[in-house]
Parts: sequence; C-alpha cells; structure tokens
Amino acid sequence: METRAIPEFITFISLPEPTQQRSREALNRLLNAGERLLADNGFEEASVAQIAKLADSSVGTFYRVLGDKDKLSQMLLQRFFHTTVSVITQLTETTTWVDQPLQNFIQQLTHTLVKLYSGRRGVLRALILRASRDTVFRDHVHQLNEYIAQSVVTVLDAHHQEVHHPEPQKAMQAAVHILLGALNQHTVTGNLGHLNSEELVHELSRIMMRYLDIHS
Repeated sequence: METRAIPEFITFISLPEPTQQRSREALNRLLNAGERLLADNGFEEASVAQIAKLADSSVGTFYRVLGDKDKLSQMLLQRFFHTTVSVITQLTETTTWVDQPLQNFIQQLTHTLVKLYSGRRGVLRALILRASRDTVFRDHVHQLNEYIAQSVVTVLDAHHQEVHHPEPQKAMQAAVHILLGALNQHTVTGNLGHLNSEELVHELSRIMMRYLDIHS
C-alpha cells in the first residue's frame, strides 16, 4: 500500500479539541446535525437554537464547542475535504490497478465520485457560495480539485499505452476536471436527473472512455 502525506489544504480551520468526552460527543452530534440540514438545504435558514435542538444539545454547548454558526459551516466543509481526499487516495493506489484494464478504473472512478457526491447538494452549494466570496477558501477548493486530478492522472499515466488521445497528458488532466465539473453541476442543479445513479455512472464512464480514446 502506498503512503502519501496528508495534504495541508484539507485543514483550513482548527478548533480547540474538547477535553471532556461529553463535549467531544456534543461536537460530533452538532456536525451531524449540520450535515443533515445541509442535505435538506436548510442550513442557512436554521438558527443556532434549531441546530442545537436537532443535535440533542443546548445553545450554550453550541457556542462553547464551536463559537458561532460560520465555524460550523467551515467544519462541515472541512469534513467533506477530508472525506474526499481519503476516498480518492484509497481509490488511486496504483498497485490496485496494475493488472487491470484501464476501463475498470474509469468505471470505478465514476462510481466512486457519483456515490461521494450523492446527497451532498447542500455541501456543494455551501462550498460554491463560500468560494465565491472567500479567495483563501477558493484556493483550497482549487487545490482539492487538483489533488483529485493529479491522483487520477497517476493511474491513467501508468496505463498510457491504453490512452490514444493525440495529446494524452493534457487530455488526462482535462478529463478529470470535466468529470468533476459535470458532477458539481448535476449535484447542485439536478440537470442530469433523468438518469438514475447506475445510468449516470455508465454515461459518464462512456464520456471518459471516448474522450481519452481508451482501448488496448
């Protein structure tokens, strides 16, 4: 198994670690409540009192462990960054794919990303909104996308003999960003809603395969 350093960009907010077990449990419940509200597109309208109630906690505990609602929003986005990097790092271990055709990796990549983005409309919407007004955070988003792209390209490049695009290096990089862009757009707007998850994976895989001109 490959060992990769944890990228610094996935940690952009740091809170003091609660010393008491009860406070740590409360923080986790508040994060879970925030994620549910984001999933239901109700985070922006929810008050601190409503979030605390949903987390089976109190307003006092909310302010003690988080400070304010904006910090909760940042913690939720940071959790998404950590999850994404963990999933992509595991997926793109080159030893996993060394004896498999590239088509298998493309299909697993699209399946993994569709599953990762599923139900995260609120998270992606919050990410886009914060990136539009916070240039520092926008840099973190760019670095996340670039980490995904570079990790995927490492696997693609290891199978370069199967990629027949006339400019394979440029195409590999572009293909990943095109895939991410399509999933971001679909997650936020639902513009590919006429496809179920299985069909979405199949069609996105076909686009990747055709664009990169992948065959043995």
